[in-house]
Amino acid sequence: MPSDRPGAPALFVPRAVRRLAHEVAIGDVIVGGRHPVAVQSMTTTRTADAAATAAQAAALARAGCAIVRVTVPSKPDAEALPEIRRRLAQAGVKVPLVADIHFTPSLALAVVELVEKVRVNPGNFADRKSLKGEPYDDARWDEDLRRVYELFAPLVDRAKARGTALRIGTNHGSLSDRIVHRFGDSPLGMVESALEFVRICEDRGFHDIVISMKASNPQVMVRAYRLLVERLDREHRPYPLHLGVTEAGGGDEGRIKSASGIATLLADGLGDTVRVSLTEDPVNEIPVARELVRQFTAPFETNSAPSPPLEVIERRDPLDPVRRPAARVEAGPIAFGGDEVPRVELLVPPGGAREAAALLALRPPVEAVDVPVADAATLDAAAAFLAQFPAGVLTRALTLRGPAAREAAAARRAAWASRVDRLTLVVDDGEDLAGPAAVGGGLPVALLLRCDGPPDGPAGAAIARFASAVAGLAPGVMAGLELGPGGAPIESYRLLAACLDRAGSRAPIVLSDRPAAADEDLRVGVAGRLGSLLLDGIGDAVRMPAGPDPAATAKLLHDVLQAARRRLERADYIACPSCGRTLFELEETTERVRQLTAHLKLKIAVMGCVVNGPGEMADADFGYVGWGAGKVALFVGRDLVERDVPSAEAPQKLVDLIRAKGRWTDPEPGP
Repeated sequence: MPSDRPGAPALFVPRAVRRLAHEVAIGDVIVGGRHPVAVQSMTTTRTADAAATAAQAAALARAGCAIVRVTVPSKPDAEALPEIRRRLAQAGVKVPLVADIHFTPSLALAVVELVEKVRVNPGNFADRKSLKGEPYDDARWDEDLRRVYELFAPLVDRAKARGTALRIGTNHGSLSDRIVHRFGDSPLGMVESALEFVRICEDRGFHDIVISMKASNPQVMVRAYRLLVERLDREHRPYPLHLGVTEAGGGDEGRIKSASGIATLLADGLGDTVRVSLTEDPVNEIPVARELVRQFTAPFETNSAPSPPLEVIERRDPLDPVRRPAARVEAGPIAFGGDEVPRVELLVPPGGAREAAALLALRPPVEAVDVPVADAATLDAAAAFLAQFPAGVLTRALTLRGPAAREAAAARRAAWASRVDRLTLVVDDGEDLAGPAAVGGGLPVALLLRCDGPPDGPAGAAIARFASAVAGLAPGVMAGLELGPGGAPIESYRLLAACLDRAGSRAPIVLSDRPAAADEDLRVGVAGRLGSLLLDGIGDAVRMPAGPDPAATAKLLHDVLQAARRRLERADYIACPSCGRTLFELEETTERVRQLTAHLKLKIAVMGCVVNGPGEMADADFGYVGWGAGKVALFVGRDLVERDVPSAEAPQKLVDLIRAKGRWTDPEPGP
């Protein structure tokens, strides 16, 4: 971690190295140490249905899943484990199994010898769930801790004797009332909840522990893991970490939300095993997780000789990231920085009235259209295209690449000045920025430094010089980078922010990605790179080439902003991935709820059962939770308002509840 204590400024780390964790064997798979990050998933079948569960576990293993988790909510599920194992062996599949336990310590004891790992949730393994308004003092705290010890220690002893690993899996959504009473419904509460169980393991001489800090909100998840690692490393407890954003949902939303949180931590050098939780067939999770591991896992050490250190203090606090303060820059009708949400801008080639109308019709909207210019001929085409956009709707910008474009723009300013709200100037290292910035004759300017390579090489020194030069310019300047294929967006933009802050500049930062590989899933790569920066509070605009499908590109950028909790423009779904505890057809139900409510600017939870349901809805406005076979309960925030609603009627009942609470708006007509 960059900081040795919470909130301490630290020297900028140009390239993270992977945290070396204690090795834990989960069957034949070892996590921690110098072993690869292991991908895992969870079956969605009823575990008691041994045939279906074994078939799904086999499909996951063949797709590249290294560890498979199954839920064990009842005795029949526990009793099915030997048969599941037999069927897997018969199919020629050898994959470690993890038993997922909630509420029932006795079931954990029943399965510890049947699986390679047992996952327990500290929030509901032993604690009483409700305090019911009773006073809670230190004496009662100590009494409850003794009760937790008495219930958990036998499992630890059996796991130690059997050689079974344990995952201490804290969920933001199911912290015990006891923990919430003392530490709040917070990342700190998540860490303290896990550490109680870690101490019991250590007291029994057991160290085959993996820890997770899952939340449906990537901001909470990232803070909790970083805070946990700060505590573990300070106390010399290098336990491996299982990473995941829980209840992420499905489709683009689930992939983007998962990528933003998981990639942030992998890029920090954290994580030994990962799971992407999608409200889909669990086999679909595996390629997403593998791509995240491939793209973002930090090396154990850098291969190149280190460059001279950059003596730059990074003000970003990784344990409590807040948005970097930036000056407000108005570019036509759109303001960047200040208190404004990060803006979405597309780099588009010149077109005609049809292309302009399509961009204006995008929902959610594009807020800046930037047209590239290389010389006088392309300047005229770009100016003609920008004339198709009425003033006062979005920011109209020209990107000038190189001296020829700037000379043409300076010589022909009258031809474009009334059609342009901002200039974007791509500059090289060492250029005098005052001259290029003056081309606009007082227009706001976004300066993008052309650079390639990681910031522990020449690119880092160039970024530092660029930031100092930007700080010497007049107000109305924004800053960013134009990265080559070898660029490192996360580290480079962190350095740019740190150098601007050091120079006293509050220039808004325009985020852009490096060129994507031809076969790259942009929902993973872009969300991982830009989402990581946004989660750390860096970025006042996100910018990408429009590509062949401008609508898809704009949606991707808006989805990344929403996943990082920097904008809320549509319903945000906290939807669990389903498992054997689910009490209705989750994927179909989530889609039905989405069809009815997607236009609402609300957070809506769709949860298969009560394990994490009411808790994960702490961040939701409304909740839809499985309450029994074919039955649903409806919540407003954490408050239960109706139970035992037939599942066929429940989606419309949710709409009626939203209306009754005055939160409903009708969908806008299409453009």
